Amino acid sequence: MIDRRAGKILNVASTAGFLPGPFMAVYYAAKAYVISFSEALWEELRGTGVTLTCLAPGATATGFADRAGLGKTLLFRFPQSTAAAVALQGYRAMQRGERVCVARPATNWMVPIATRFAPRRLLLRISRKLVET
Repeated sequence: MIDRRAGKILNVASTAGFLPGPFMAVYYAAKAYVISFSEALWEELRGTGVTLTCLAPGATATGFADRAGLGKTLLFRFPQSTAAAVALQGYRAMQRGERVCVARPATNWMVPIATRFAPRRLLLRISRKLVET
């Protein structure tokens, strides 16, 4: 892609990657890795004609919550997007060459913003309450 000076990459993370994740630490950490990795590559690729977008969906109606035993948690009581809507948002962001796309609904944007301003200890408690059963 770099040799052709054209290409688009879409990595999929999660809004979970912006937070510490009690009871799902490996999942949250893996998504944090994807976000960090994607942002670093986005910068490395700047000016090459290749773009990289990291899609960070929040709670999405896919069946994941029920399989993970989280269907009745507070996290999945918030508004959710459909998988098709999230995919379309990610595709459009990739076409525009956006660095990170936090998929709607708008409540998802609270996560990356909160991580900048809220004390880490508070984020840990909130994160725990969202997934406790």
